Amino acid sequence: MTIQATPIASSSQLGIVPGKWVKGTLLKPLFGLTPEAARKKREKGAFLEEKHWRYAPDGNVMYNWRAIEEWYEGRS
Repeated sequence: MTIQATPIASSSQLGIVPGKWVKGTLLKPLFGLTPEAARKKREKGAFLEEKHWRYAPDGNVMYNWRAIEEWYEGRS
């Protein structure tokens, strides 16, 4: 008798939700926004510090993807 393992869910079925604050490189798959475009939005004041972005303790710029989503929807 052979027993085969059956996966509970394939990797394509697993929904992965990022944390509230993400690195700029994750904005591309989420919104099609390059890190360079995000930087320009910060510099022009479209993305606000502590609302849309902040510095992490290690000095990296992190983005609040939920606030950016609201910005794109015109709710921010």
